[in-house]
Amino acid sequence: MAVACAILALLAYIALDPSILTILAHSPKNLPVTAVLVAQLAFELPPIFGLMAMLPRIALYSWEELGLRVPSTRALLYALGGFVAAIIVGDFGSFAVEHLSHHPHHVQDVAKMFESIRHTPVLVAFVLYGIVVAPIAEELIFRGFLFNLGLRYGNFWVGAIFSSILFGAAHGDLELFLPLTLVGFVLATVYYRSKNLVASMIAHASFNAVAFTALSTLRSH
Repeated sequence: MAVACAILALLAYIALDPSILTILAHSPKNLPVTAVLVAQLAFELPPIFGLMAMLPRIALYSWEELGLRVPSTRALLYALGGFVAAIIVGDFGSFAVEHLSHHPHHVQDVAKMFESIRHTPVLVAFVLYGIVVAPIAEELIFRGFLFNLGLRYGNFWVGAIFSSILFGAAHGDLELFLPLTLVGFVLATVYYRSKNLVASMIAHASFNAVAFTALSTLRSH
């Protein structure tokens, strides 16, 4: 089990590491969209497919039990509700942290990276990473594996709190820890109630899309 977890952690690190985008963002060449997307997908997809192949064995659940299937109407409604709830708790968490830390103008690392990108193809790849690749990989890891691990050895609360805390910590930004932990709890609830991992992926992707829309608005000003 320890070896399996170590392999999973390595795959997760590779899948979630956006370093290639950082390199491309500072590239002096105006690379075409296709080149950037092919490079990004070549970097991201192998570990994600590896993770998907290993997940049932490591989590000790079948694909059906993990909920990786086409979402029903009920699951989509949970995804919609989770998306709205994630925005609310995320904003509340950010407001609380800013009020308590007296740092009202904290700039996230992802926002700094977003602002540093000057080439449109790289910007497209960065946004696609944030609203497609990252939600899929993170939901597989934090809800598909870690939440189910907590659920197996405890109950919903153990799984939700355990996976949400790790979700908040994994982003490496202390001032985002609380809001992202709250968002992680919402996504765990969506997954648990809908019994569908795609539903939490949709809620997660929608949340990230709103965040990128906000960053784009700030960028245009």
